[in-house]
This record gives sequence, structure tokens and C-alpha cells, in this order.
Amino acid sequence: MKKKRKTYLGKHEREILRLVGAGVLVSASLVAPNLPSAFRSKKKKYIMQRSFNQVYDKNLIYLSGEKVKLSEKGQKLLRDIEREEIEIMRHEWDGIWRIVAYDIPEKQKKERNYFRRKLESLGFCELQKSMMVIPYECKEEIAVIAQNLGISPYVMHLITDKLPRQWEFVEKFGLEEV
Repeated sequence: MKKKRKTYLGKHEREILRLVGAGVLVSASLVAPNLPSAFRSKKKKYIMQRSFNQVYDKNLIYLSGEKVKLSEKGQKLLRDIEREEIEIMRHEWDGIWRIVAYDIPEKQKKERNYFRRKLESLGFCELQKSMMVIPYECKEEIAVIAQNLGISPYVMHLITDKLPRQWEFVEKFGLEEV
């Protein structure tokens, strides 16, 4: 069985994908004399043209008249990039705990394992099996991750001002009681 190669994208190639995904980039903008201000320097223009060509050669985008569109592969990769780059802002604790509970079916085991690892990497601690807790606002970030993984119906975002063994979590997160 042949192993699937992961598509590697550099910083500028990721930027091209984001611009195309947002509908900001049109093919003419890379060759026209009135380039957007982001591409004014010759070096930046060259880098962006080269990156555009690399993304095109990897079949992540395609030209449709004057418009540049993401291919299915490009859309999936952009979702993966956005999911990987999600971070939760840490700020002063407001005394509210955010709990993410999930019950993802066995047929989506890969997504469930990824989701758990992602929560851990974002700083969540396990409250109990399939329940993770964090003291910072995270509803939108979790919704984006769950949506991108196709597991939204199996994920809940809960809030509370008290936890069992709360002192342990206050200590783990380095918080001061409110």
C-alpha cells in the first residue's frame, strides 16, 4: 500500500491559499502593473508569483477566467491549516470554567483522537474521560475545530463556576481563586 505524501506549504504559499480562500486574489493581480500594496516591492512580487505558481502546480488552486479558486484539495488543506493555527487567548481568569465534552462514534476514531490531542495542545486538562476543561473563553475555536473535523454534533461546550476538585485545576492552570 502506497503511503500518502503530505503536502508541504511554505509561509508564502499558505498566504496565497488564504488570499484565494478569502476571494481577495485574482489572477490579474499577479501580473498587472497596479498590484495591491502588499505586492509593491519587486522582491515581494517575485516571491508571491513564485508561491502562486507552486500552489498552482500542486493543484491547490485553479484559474476560472479572471478569478482564482481553491480546488477541493486546496479547500481541505486551507481548513487543515486554519485548524492547526488555532490558539486560545490566555487572559485574566474570570472565575468561569469552560468544559468541552464529546462522545464521538468509533467510526470517527481518527477524528476523535485528533480532537483530544488538539485540546491537550491548546492547554485543556482532562476533567474525566471525554471531558476537558480550561479557564479561558474558547467556544468559537472549539466550534471551528469540530466543524472542520465533521464532529460538531458530538461536541458540547459547557460553562460553570464550580468544578469537582476545583483547587487541583486552579493549581494546574496557575490561577488565583476569584
